[in-house]
Amino acid sequence: MERWRNLVVGSGFLTSLILAAGSALEASGLTFVSHLDNGRRIYMSGVTAQGQVIQNSHGMEGVGCAMCHDPNGTGGSMHGIAAPNITFAFLTDPQGYEHPTGRKRPAYNEETIKAAIVAGIDAGGNRLHPEMPRWTGLTAKDVDDLIGFLKTLNTTRPRTYEGSHGL
Repeated sequence: MERWRNLVVGSGFLTSLILAAGSALEASGLTFVSHLDNGRRIYMSGVTAQGQVIQNSHGMEGVGCAMCHDPNGTGGSMHGIAAPNITFAFLTDPQGYEHPTGRKRPAYNEETIKAAIVAGIDAGGNRLHPEMPRWTGLTAKDVDDLIGFLKTLNTTRPRTYEGSHGL
C-alpha cells in the first residue's frame, strides 16, 4: 500500500512540475509544441514549429511534403510527375511495392524512410526521382517528428499513381 501511495504522490509532483514548466515557457513567450505538431508543420509547410525553414536540395522555401503528396499523404502530382502515397501504412506494407516501371522495393521501416527523406534513397537502395527534394536541413528530432506525423495520415484505402517514381 505504501508503494502505491508513493506512486500517487510522485505522480502529483510530476504533474505539478510539468504544469510549472508550461507556465514558465508561456511567461517567457515560448510555447510547448508536441512532436506531432512539429511533424505536421514540417509536412504541410516545410517549416518547423519553431519557425525554422527546412533546407532542401531544390531551394524551395515554405513548402512541405503536402505540396506534392497531398495533405493526406495519399499522393498527388507536381510538374506533371506523379507523387506517390507516403502514408506510413502504405510505405511499411510488408508486401512492398512494384512501380509501374517494374522496379520493386521492399517495405520501408523508420530508418529507410529517413534515408528517403534526407538522401533520396528508397527501401530497396534505389535513387528516388530527381524531383523528390532531399530535405537536408532536418534535425534528427525533426525527422522523427515528421515520421510520427506520417503515422497519423490517412490509413484507409491508399492511392497509388501510374508512372510514380517517388518513394
